[in-house]
Amino acid sequence: MNFMKRIMLLGLGLGFLALLCACQKEIICTLSEPSIELAYTGAPHKVYLSSNVPWTIEVPSDATWLQITPLSGQEAQEMELTCQAKPNDKRIRQTEVIIKCGNRTLTLTVIQQPLDVIDYTYTVLQKHTQGTYPNEVIIMGDGYSAIDYGSQGSFNRDAQDAMEAFFSVEPFSTYRSYFRVAQFVVFSPESGITESDKNTKVRTTFGVRFDEPYVMAMDNPNLVFQAARRIPGMTEERMRNTLFILLANIDRYGGLCWQYGDGSALALCPVCRTAVGSYSRLADLIHHEAGGHGFGRLVDEYVTHPGETLPEDGSGSSPYRHKKELQERKYYGYAFNVDISGDKEQAPWAHYYTLPGYQAVGYYEGAYFYERGVWRPEERSCMVDNRPYYNAPSRESIVKLLLRRAAGVRLYDYLYQSASGTFEVVPIPNDPFNMEDFMRNDVKKAWSAPMPITADTRSGYFFIPTQPVRFIPGSPTL
Repeated sequence: MNFMKRIMLLGLGLGFLALLCACQKEIICTLSEPSIELAYTGAPHKVYLSSNVPWTIEVPSDATWLQITPLSGQEAQEMELTCQAKPNDKRIRQTEVIIKCGNRTLTLTVIQQPLDVIDYTYTVLQKHTQGTYPNEVIIMGDGYSAIDYGSQGSFNRDAQDAMEAFFSVEPFSTYRSYFRVAQFVVFSPESGITESDKNTKVRTTFGVRFDEPYVMAMDNPNLVFQAARRIPGMTEERMRNTLFILLANIDRYGGLCWQYGDGSALALCPVCRTAVGSYSRLADLIHHEAGGHGFGRLVDEYVTHPGETLPEDGSGSSPYRHKKELQERKYYGYAFNVDISGDKEQAPWAHYYTLPGYQAVGYYEGAYFYERGVWRPEERSCMVDNRPYYNAPSRESIVKLLLRRAAGVRLYDYLYQSASGTFEVVPIPNDPFNMEDFMRNDVKKAWSAPMPITADTRSGYFFIPTQPVRFIPGSPTL
């Protein structure tokens, strides 16, 4: 009897244990990839975690270079984790990150390579032969992997095309000998550029992307300047006097430029080979973004707000693109290709009205995105629709900048007066620019080709504006 009772109790115990095991929840905890490699810049990398129980992440205390967000969460079918790191210019970094989902544990291996500066990474394409100091242009790329470099790689061809496009229009053609041009190689993990509007993800060093047609973005342009610090002999002063052109490895139309108050400039140009309208290929983007915005410190002259007047300040619906902001740019040597006085005789280009050969210069209302309240000097030019022609006041502004930089003198006319708290025009000692020499060397005084029909809105077929220039007071974060 006792034996049978023991058998029955044992059977009941085993049945209860089986029932208990069946009722326990099976833990699901998976990662989209067991290991990742971050670029030396530390650009963000996405990893996806799936868990049906609450989870936590433990980053080793000695991996102070690594940041992962979020570090905990509730059950989710798919949770996006962002892994990013501080820039790495020393040695390979590696760590093991622990992910706990209930009683299950996963390991994510994170590796970050240092900047691999190979021999001749910085290559001078053209030396300057005039001027004490060079006007420097450095061409870099995003979305170019190791296979895209080398003597037959696409980057070398694209960089050469960008340089030739830069000098294919006046006044850069005439003053080419004042420039030093170089390329700086930075590998991306993958070739191509992310197209968010097409759900295409590409891992690149600087994270350039298209968010929608004609709209480019890069969350942290400082990464470009931080990488450029690795260029031999690069200093903060040299960086302030250098135009950086970042080529995006994609055949698509768009463009963007960052102008900084200290003079630094970064022009983002995709390698657009397929036209989408008038003046929409790589050369046209180089003229507008790099030559116009980046080097010439010019602002846009097209109109995207027909019938509207440029606001007085940023108190309205748009905190930017107003008269006060435009005037502040002029203090730093920018935006001398537009005028907001409303008085033709007070325009900064009024001295052209009686000069022979400059009959195209006038006073045309409509510029800087607004149809009213702001004027441009000529009916059409590069900053209107990308055509390979800068109007006369823009050419003058470009030549002033390049001659003054070559001579090592102050670049712009305004100086801040601490006593009055205002900016005033102060003569530049030993200014190398004079109007007589400029006119003598100004070989193309007007646009001579037939003027095609253009449109100043994004829906226009012939010309599609790129994005407005970003003006940032101060300096890039290095």
